[in-house]
Amino acid sequence: MRRGLGLALCIGIAFLAEIGGRFAPLIGAPLFAIALGVLIVNALPALRQQKALRISDTSKLCLKAGIVLLGASLDLGDIVHTGLESLPLLGVTMASGLICALWFGRYLGIDWRMRCLIGIGTTICGASAIAALAPVIRAKADAIAYSVTVVFFFNMVAVFTFPALGHLLGLTDSGFGTWAGTAVNDTSAVVAAGFAYSEAAGTTATIVKLTRTTLIIPLVLGFGLALPFLVKDAGDGGESLAKRVYAAVPTFIILFILAAAANTAGLIGSHAAQVQIIGRLVMVVALAAVGLQGHWRAFVGAGSRPLILGLVTWFVVAVSSLAVQAWTGTL
Repeated sequence: MRRGLGLALCIGIAFLAEIGGRFAPLIGAPLFAIALGVLIVNALPALRQQKALRISDTSKLCLKAGIVLLGASLDLGDIVHTGLESLPLLGVTMASGLICALWFGRYLGIDWRMRCLIGIGTTICGASAIAALAPVIRAKADAIAYSVTVVFFFNMVAVFTFPALGHLLGLTDSGFGTWAGTAVNDTSAVVAAGFAYSEAAGTTATIVKLTRTTLIIPLVLGFGLALPFLVKDAGDGGESLAKRVYAAVPTFIILFILAAAANTAGLIGSHAAQVQIIGRLVMVVALAAVGLQGHWRAFVGAGSRPLILGLVTWFVVAVSSLAVQAWTGTL
């Protein structure tokens, strides 16, 4: 019952966001949804304590469903082309971000596990990457919580600053979508920033981000293989590395590709446009739920050094993405 109330609240916020997006299209419904969610949860702090509303589950489920529906409106060939084209750029931004997180975090005196979590959360896909890596490197609960909070904080910053910066820099839809897909942390924030810029930018950003998300697998495997060299008493932890790698596979990405394959085969046909609209609306509901998880007190609890590390790492990733695109003439 309460879970239904939580979903109804998110739908209500999404409805208001859609109205706001029509009056202010430059801001768009995705940004309005997150902003309204943040305002409501901070105006009514007791709402955050209502675990039975399952707001977090709503955000995850709706975001994945929206992405799968988006796939049903795309051509599989375009997805493969965009994904493969972004791989070299992703290699540069990920390497830059991880090196920065590990080196600069050491200079700040931050524990190596938290450096790894903030680094992978910033360069791959936010909380999902942190959750996948944490059991592999035996991260403690406080390190996980701090890392997730740092990444979530910069998600919120990116959602409201990237579209404005993109217009200021005069980026094309493809250029901005690639930039957001490589430099914004979490999938929800990438979707919000991308579609706030334009439909085309949102589609490109989502594809690039999903390509980036699949790189969780080799990175988790790499950290797992390196763990015995990092920690002398690293045992098996009760679960094999193979199982952890398997658990890191994002199932919704497979469904996204299958949905695109169905559309490419002509199984969806003339309904593709309607499916895309429904998918976008479902994503707005998901972003409303994301906003409802943005309590300011969590940001204060993260401390200054992890926030500084997150900021510098994120800056390096964002600038390296723009620099490579400018050098290759794809902006």
